Amino acid sequence: MTKNNLTIQEKIAQLDEVVAWFESDDFELEQASAKLKAAAKLASDIEHDLANVANDIQQVKQSFASDQAA
Repeated sequence: MTKNNLTIQEKIAQLDEVVAWFESDDFELEQASAKLKAAAKLASDIEHDLANVANDIQQVKQSFASDQAA
């Protein structure tokens, strides 16, 4: 599965791995910048995906409300 096709849960798991790396004994300052950029990208992707899910839920709620009113 490509990075763009990951589920929200898979992206969160990857972000957790990056955060764990920062807290681990494997931490190396030379790699920190790249890891931080990767974490920021994952966080942004997760936020975008969650906004899409929220929008989908809102549309379903509106559709359901319209069906109830009819």
